[in-house]
Amino acid sequence: MDFESLANSRLGIGMALSASRAMPRAAGYALAQRVARRVAKDRMLPMTRAIRANQWVVSGRTLTSAELDQAAFQVLANSGRFLFDLFHLPEGPDAIFRLVKRDEVFERMLAMSAHGPLVVAGIHLGNFDLVGRALAYSGWRPQVLSVPDPNGAYEQQNEMRRQAGFDITPVSVSALAKAARRLKDGGVVVTGLDRPIPEPEARVRFFGEPAPLPLLHVRLAMRANAPVVVASAPLDDDGRYRLEISEPVPMEGDDAVANAERVAAEAERMIAARPRQWAMPHAVWPHVEAP
Repeated sequence: MDFESLANSRLGIGMALSASRAMPRAAGYALAQRVARRVAKDRMLPMTRAIRANQWVVSGRTLTSAELDQAAFQVLANSGRFLFDLFHLPEGPDAIFRLVKRDEVFERMLAMSAHGPLVVAGIHLGNFDLVGRALAYSGWRPQVLSVPDPNGAYEQQNEMRRQAGFDITPVSVSALAKAARRLKDGGVVVTGLDRPIPEPEARVRFFGEPAPLPLLHVRLAMRANAPVVVASAPLDDDGRYRLEISEPVPMEGDDAVANAERVAAEAERMIAARPRQWAMPHAVWPHVEAP
């Protein structure tokens, strides 16, 4: 089994979980860097190629090949740290809130969610799983639409999310009907914004390039007359995570792509501020090949 296959399996997640809980934090971070350096060196690995291409587009196609090598290493090292922090902590709010800030933005999300309907579009920046657990311990109970037909690793992560209190529903006809009902009743639905999909309904302009991004978040919001809030969970210099959210983006008219691009602009702002924390391992722009 190669590295990427192991990382996408239940076995890989189980090994990471066991190792992270047994390992001191400094050792875990050091191991994440060693693994990242090894993976970043293999430019032919699909994950490495995707990260390099994503970072090149986000940079405005300004990074050199050597700079992209370093960017890929930093993204992978950060990804490893995010996973270590998620798996290392024991269950319970005391441990979670040692690493997650409960600030005014955190409280604002809880307040907005209590007066829905609201669609939250998460991006793969920082440690949204960890901050999501902190929100769950604070009473946040959204429906989370996850990818259909999840692989072993993703399903293992979904089980961890369910244990934290989230209503995890892989995308299906019944899950979408449930989401529509939840929004109609003033609830909150969470889904992803920046993970490319194989058969997109349309291309969304993202960082100036057409990308096969989902329209699900805006379709749900348009039908429910609900705003969309973009959310991420960056790591600050003090070693703690915080929730970052956009202003609510209202849906306008019946053009889903136009609405999606207005929402995507909020994601662009967050990613551009911390591009090396954008832990997206899939090629968001499949037509782009980095130098």
